This record gives sequence, C-alpha cells and structure tokens, in this order.
Amino acid sequence: MNASVSSLEPVGAMAGTAAAPITIGKLGPFAVSLDGTLEPNDPEIAPRFGFRWRGRRVAARMLAGWQVEFDVIAAHVPFTAESTSARPRVLAAVAALRDGLPPGWRLRLAPDHSVHLETVAPLGGPATATKLVTAATTFVLALAPCLDLLDDEGARAA
Repeated sequence: MNASVSSLEPVGAMAGTAAAPITIGKLGPFAVSLDGTLEPNDPEIAPRFGFRWRGRRVAARMLAGWQVEFDVIAAHVPFTAESTSARPRVLAAVAALRDGLPPGWRLRLAPDHSVHLETVAPLGGPATATKLVTAATTFVLALAPCLDLLDDEGARAA
C-alpha cells in the first residue's frame, strides 16, 4: 500500500463522500477501508482472485451477499490411450465424489474430461482479508480428500 499512517486520505470516487467508508488503499481488485473491509475497485465487476494449492489453480470470485465462489479443476480423467486401466477407476471415483460431496458443492465433468469442483461459501459479513483467507482455507481442507481419491485412482493432475 502506498498510504502511510500520517496520510490516511480517501482514495478515488470515495473521496469527499461523507457516507462512504474511508479507503486507505488498494489490494488487487479491492479497495481497503480503514476498518479492513474490502470493496470492489469497480462496483460493476465482481472481484476475482486465485491461488494454487496442491498443484491446482483455485479461482475465486466475490458474489453479492457477502459470499465467495470457488472453482478448481481437481483433475483430468485420463483418455483410454493414456491408461486403459486408470480410466474406469477414475470415472468410478468421479461418480463416488458426486454422491458424497459436502453440501452445496457441485461436480462438473467438462467435455475436455476435466473434473471441476465448485461451491459458494458465505463470509458471514462484509469481506475482509481474514474472512477470505478463512473461507479459502476451509475450502481447500474440504477439497483435500476429493483430490486424494482422484489421485489415488490415477487421475491426471490438473
């Protein structure tokens, strides 16, 4: 951040607006308020961010109502030419995952044979960095057994 403690001035469109929270800087797609809450830099565009975990890229997108959506390509089902023995095992694992996912999770098998896992997590109030990290950590901890199953059955890493 470029703001110092001695120069906490409103930034951008929020400057001079009495009802708007004081913005002390920017953090990626977010404007950071004095109290630590995060608001989109552009109110017309939902902020997105991502991170890598266990070799997979996790995509996150802020939604209205203090929620964050997570999407990860958990694995790829091997083609028959790659592994005739692993393919049916991985497809069986995908079917088992679909039946045993945590509540609110979705599994999608894309045409390119990528296995997507998606969910929406509530933040429990206005977004802060702490709430986003907590939601992301909760997501990846619940994701771990899904990745273990797919990896154990011979799925290709995403």
